[in-house]
Amino acid sequence: MEMIIESLPDGITKVQLAGKMDLAGAQSIDMKFNVMSGSNRYVIIDLEKVSFLASMGIRTLIVGAKTIQAKGGRMVLLSPSEEVENVLIGSGITTMIPIAKDESTAIGLLKTVQQS
Repeated sequence: MEMIIESLPDGITKVQLAGKMDLAGAQSIDMKFNVMSGSNRYVIIDLEKVSFLASMGIRTLIVGAKTIQAKGGRMVLLSPSEEVENVLIGSGITTMIPIAKDESTAIGLLKTVQQS
């Protein structure tokens, strides 16, 4: 699993993930993902290049989102494939972490939290 962290304007962090978020993939990024979640308040997780999402990958996302929300921030999921999006919706995670189809929508969702 690959993880690339990029800083965007307005204190937004974009994290690009690529590969399979199965047990091995989630474990390979867990530490780095937890550090990123602990040090950022407004985060976009780009899932466009994630080809598979299992329960351990969902757990990684939930733990990160809870860490960010505890600081008054928000995480938004960006551009998951149809298969990954179905897993996200089926798991109920979208009630905690919204999905955006494009980056401008994701930024808009984060800005509503920043302004409140």
